[in-house]
Amino acid sequence: MQINQHADRSEVLAGLRAEDIHQWIDGFFNAESFRVFQSKGQRPDYDPYTHRKYRHCVEALEDAYKIFEDRYTRAQIKEVFESHIRDDYQGYIPLQEDFENGTFVEKYHERGGVEEKEAVFSEAELREYFKGASYPESGRSLLSTSFYWRIVWPTVIAAILFVTASFSIILPIFRRNMMEQKRDMIKELTKTAASAISFYVHQEQSGLMTRVSAQSEAASEISELRYGDESKDYFWITDMHPKMIMHPYRPDLSGKDLTNYTDHEDKSGKKLFDEFVKLVKLDGEGYLEYEWQWKDDPSRSAPKLSYVRGISEWNWIIGTGIYIHDVEAEIATLSRNLWVADCLIALILLGILGNLLFQSRRIEQKRSRAEKGLREAKDRYRALVEASGEGSLLEVEGQTVYSNQTIRELTGYSEEELKSMDLLALLAPDEEVNVFAAAQFEKMCAGASTSAEFEAVLQTKKGSTKHIWVSTARIFFSEKQGHVIHFTYLLRSQEDTLRGFNATPSTQASFDGLNQKIRESEAPGDIIRLLGDLPVRLRVLTDQGIRADLLRHIIGLTFDTAIKRFSLLATPPDHPFAVLQLGSSARHEMTLFSDQDSALIFDDVTAEDLVQTRRLMLRFSDELCKRLKQAGWPYCPGGIMAANPKWCLSLSEWKQRFNHWILNATPQSILEVNVFLDIRCAFGESRLVDKLREHILLLTGQNPEFLMHFARNSLLYKAPLTLFGQLKTKQNEGKKTINIKASLKPLETFARIYALKYSLLEVGTCERIQRLQELDLIKDNTAHEICYIIDYLWQLRFYNQLSAEDGLPDFNDEVDINRMNEIERQTLKNVLSQITIIQTKLSYDFLGGVSL
Repeated sequence: MQINQHADRSEVLAGLRAEDIHQWIDGFFNAESFRVFQSKGQRPDYDPYTHRKYRHCVEALEDAYKIFEDRYTRAQIKEVFESHIRDDYQGYIPLQEDFENGTFVEKYHERGGVEEKEAVFSEAELREYFKGASYPESGRSLLSTSFYWRIVWPTVIAAILFVTASFSIILPIFRRNMMEQKRDMIKELTKTAASAISFYVHQEQSGLMTRVSAQSEAASEISELRYGDESKDYFWITDMHPKMIMHPYRPDLSGKDLTNYTDHEDKSGKKLFDEFVKLVKLDGEGYLEYEWQWKDDPSRSAPKLSYVRGISEWNWIIGTGIYIHDVEAEIATLSRNLWVADCLIALILLGILGNLLFQSRRIEQKRSRAEKGLREAKDRYRALVEASGEGSLLEVEGQTVYSNQTIRELTGYSEEELKSMDLLALLAPDEEVNVFAAAQFEKMCAGASTSAEFEAVLQTKKGSTKHIWVSTARIFFSEKQGHVIHFTYLLRSQEDTLRGFNATPSTQASFDGLNQKIRESEAPGDIIRLLGDLPVRLRVLTDQGIRADLLRHIIGLTFDTAIKRFSLLATPPDHPFAVLQLGSSARHEMTLFSDQDSALIFDDVTAEDLVQTRRLMLRFSDELCKRLKQAGWPYCPGGIMAANPKWCLSLSEWKQRFNHWILNATPQSILEVNVFLDIRCAFGESRLVDKLREHILLLTGQNPEFLMHFARNSLLYKAPLTLFGQLKTKQNEGKKTINIKASLKPLETFARIYALKYSLLEVGTCERIQRLQELDLIKDNTAHEICYIIDYLWQLRFYNQLSAEDGLPDFNDEVDINRMNEIERQTLKNVLSQITIIQTKLSYDFLGGVSL
């Protein structure tokens, strides 16, 4: 769609045209080259859809917010952005990673501008085969018993258990907690009243009052005390006989002997006051439940909980109690509320279950018809290919679902055997040409490959080998994807250019010679083949015990050489620019599995030329990043690559970006800027990189508060040790592992922040530490310890990666500690414990205190 068409659509959907947003979304689209492409066809050096993976994706929305938030609300930007993308992708909003997926590219891009092939089946037939229209909808479709056991009955049982728990667990706990609160309250109140009596006891003991007058004053003061919502709760006093000393609401009991007193309302017949005496004699205090007159109303009684406490100096007992009917009232209210809530929940669950059953029934009917249609399509496809002279396999989501007679005769396997076999098992082992074939089969099974043609060597059931030509074509079902694979027998081998690149190298070849061959390569494919030797060479060196720093140096130099040669072969733009290596590649601290962190900086241009210049740079960067990926360095998952418009900026734009990061330091900006503080010029004008580095050091020197924020962030990286100094592991596929890459982070950030503080030009972690040592900024033994820890962890990291079985492991930085012996585990623990000690220097120097 053209810009004005997108604008018309957004005006209808969102109420505004927002042509500036639409132009920005398609801003890197080269319309002129696209017209040439349409008229003359595909060119090897031109992809008309390159711009889409940077602007036609979910990740680009955040950039749109930043650019247009001064003109539109975020809701308007989002609505316009999504309407544009949905119109281009049939209602789907892709992720950036989708553009690296062959399925997505074929579905939305590669079919454009190509004449439609003559349909094998009519539209009516296709609808019949794949939508199941030829199978009439049955009047009734029962759901399976397993559905009820997996969905319906667990929901019903859960509801019943919830109701049961509410009344058997929640209510008793609530009542018990309320009673505990009441007990604590009357105990504290009685202690307070007893302290008032203690005052008069002290007066008597001091000779200031006689006992009679002291007791009279104490009893009078206690009789006036009230508490509670209506200020009608009270205290009483008896002696140890027991005889009533004071009761504010029962003056008729004053002075009476209460030994055998039983309240007529108390059905238990308790001798209350005698029980109080027993409690005080036994423990000096205690609780008792009984029936008693309701406050000041002699005509009414209620359950009561009382607490008594002895006054040993006068042989008195002071007590108070609370009526517990309010607890029962609250329990009754809670019960009613729970019943109401349970009924509402039951109704909602019934509604949800009803809708679930209805929808599941419809889905089950459609699925059943689709399965029947797919089976019929498969049968008709079988009829088409059985008579073919080529061997054919139908692969759906990595599973062989059909094979014709020709391929069965070619391999000697039966149809059932081929269905149960992995595609890779058909390839003959130890055949160089099968390296590429195996990679293609793996991509097909993962759904990540496009249609392709290549040579392979098959191994028959009897063990013989046959050279064949393989061609694959992608097919799409409504919910699945697969490939039709054709095998044609070859009388002779095809050209070696279609073979794999991983030939076994000589372990005696020097890396200088390898880099020289890379520099002399005339085509990207030559470089890729040469780099295929690198893992084997490094494995040999690791087995020979070469130092970790030398391994890092070898990988770093090889990566540098590859970037330079790929850049030259990609025809760099005429305008001055430089490719930046970032993070681990800049520090020369890469493994064989490191991704490519890169950026691009170009000389300032006028505002009118900025878009066109950036487009040229991005075309070059995209070619470079693609070649590096083919050579074994995958794309950065976070998109930090020179081919990303976000990181392809002019010198002024880079300075503005660092101004924002450093002058407005936040925890989020610290995380973003971290990787950009390690930079190295990989190719191009080094003066641009020098100017940018000078600007960074100037900014950090003038803004020490940034270093404080950075220090706090650096201290978030901890050594994987528990509070008691033991190894802190995590579970990975049933294994106890420690991430070595994460263990190196504290040391990398330690060196980085000191390099900023003291304006060091060194980039590598150990190089920075050694420079700090030369400047007497850290002690010699501290520098040696840090470098030793770094080399030890790197040696462990290399060994772990290169000794992994079955190629690239899922967790190539995760070390299984159960594969280490006790001495190795203890050594690792001792090494990691030093990291915490080293970090204390950073804390002292940047967050207050003295240097170590």
